Amino acid sequence: MYSRISGTGSYLPEKILTNHDLEKMVDTSDEWIVERTGIKKRHIAEEGETTCDLAEIAVRRAMEMAGKKAEDIDLIVFATTTPDLVFPSTACLLQKRLGITGGGAAFDVQAVCTGFVYALGLLISLSKVVLTNVRLLSAQKHSPIYWTGQIEAPASYLQMVLALLF
Repeated sequence: MYSRISGTGSYLPEKILTNHDLEKMVDTSDEWIVERTGIKKRHIAEEGETTCDLAEIAVRRAMEMAGKKAEDIDLIVFATTTPDLVFPSTACLLQKRLGITGGGAAFDVQAVCTGFVYALGLLISLSKVVLTNVRLLSAQKHSPIYWTGQIEAPASYLQMVLALLF
């Protein structure tokens, strides 16, 4: 048996925060940020936009690419360091939004930077043994937890979602 990616989806929030915007908020400059990080702008979630909100868009795009429906999904593994809640897991919140009611499992993996790789290894193993349509998500919404008013944090924080369907 082997695993293959049958669909991908991604999403970046619409709101953009530029280095020039940051210059108005903290003591920094566009040049300082670009020199150290190469970053000129970043997409950030709107107030009230949750990690699950971001993930849902990416997942639906991946499902469309793969030609899959909600009832086809056996498992959701959601790699995130920024879950919406401690309980229930963001994977379960997403499962409900997608209308997955056939008894498939859903859980979060919180392993910070390595979470995606850890979850990917887990899904590849499970898809070889028992499951046929599994979903891997990695979603981060760092702006609320990293904003400290110091330039080191907002210059590099990210918001992004990647969805894969095996």
